[in-house]
Amino acid sequence: MLIRRLLFLLFYLAGGRWRCDYRIDHEPEAGRPSQKARRLVEFCLGEVAVGPVPNLKIYRRYLRRPFVLLLTVGRGEISVIAGDWVAGRMSRARYDQKKIVAALIDQRACIPSGLNCWMIRGDSAGSKADTRNGLHIAGVRSWCRRDIVLVPTANRERVLGPNLERQMHEIRQFWVLWEDKSDSVWWGGALTGDRWKTEAPRTLTRREVLCHFRENPCDRVNIQLTDVPASSDAPLGIEPGTGFTKREAFSHKCLLLLPGNDVPSGLSWYFAGNSVVLMPRPHLDHILYFELQPWEHYVPVDNDPRDILVKLQWVMENQARARKIVENSHERLRWFCGPEYLWACNEVLRRISPAEPLAGARRE
Repeated sequence: MLIRRLLFLLFYLAGGRWRCDYRIDHEPEAGRPSQKARRLVEFCLGEVAVGPVPNLKIYRRYLRRPFVLLLTVGRGEISVIAGDWVAGRMSRARYDQKKIVAALIDQRACIPSGLNCWMIRGDSAGSKADTRNGLHIAGVRSWCRRDIVLVPTANRERVLGPNLERQMHEIRQFWVLWEDKSDSVWWGGALTGDRWKTEAPRTLTRREVLCHFRENPCDRVNIQLTDVPASSDAPLGIEPGTGFTKREAFSHKCLLLLPGNDVPSGLSWYFAGNSVVLMPRPHLDHILYFELQPWEHYVPVDNDPRDILVKLQWVMENQARARKIVENSHERLRWFCGPEYLWACNEVLRRISPAEPLAGARRE
């Protein structure tokens, strides 16, 4: 480990960078401003909207933290230093950095040159980031971290912009007619997110739900546990299955959306389906949570597993209103694919980087 750190230090002092080269495949588009787009910009910028953009500072000890990336854009290239290099996890760092940088490019019209910032990744939601070291950007942040700028990054099937538009089109093939759906609620995923049972902000956890319905079985609740991380213990009597299909999920009138280590990976495709989403009120900031309203876009669930059946019963007794909630959620998602959203993304980047947009860079 010490040898790796010394090699990295020598590499850095020599001016080295791990470079990810990309080219923007479409013509840059300015998008279209609106009042909602301007509100999204303020939401994403947080405290940076009313204060100066922090100057980037490099502390080598800070690079030891595996949840940060140093992103530098300029002179037709994108340079990234991954904190995992110092920690010795080089292969993982290479995979993650390419995935994150590719998402930043695929979901924007252009990338501004001169952007120098720390890019937070992992499940910390920015809780450990030190913005005294410069500008920090992330796809997810804690409510208390308004000093971190939100950007449209993606993880698994949690997508935005053009990728979201494609996803919405693809998801339609898995829809099940409302009349053919069962009067039940479905949840599927891995056993993650135990931290939120004790850490603030408090929210309903997956373990609480699984344990409750293990002790109180109900044929109106379908649970598909797909994985138990090594750091977690499976609830007694519940073993991971072989997975699920989206058509299987949409065969139920309600989908239960529960946070994992940060926001659920299926956040966008749940809302792109034609089932009603039941979920706790959001406990973190994410662009897809921007102006998300309970009883308009989803049915809120209290931090008590027993409330799931209460809200399922409400859906069964108010099916016309429930289907209107589904329509509202689709309309809301379409906004995140359009020119107003595009303008907001570009405006956020412009505000944190004063240089002119980069016309294009090489892509691997």
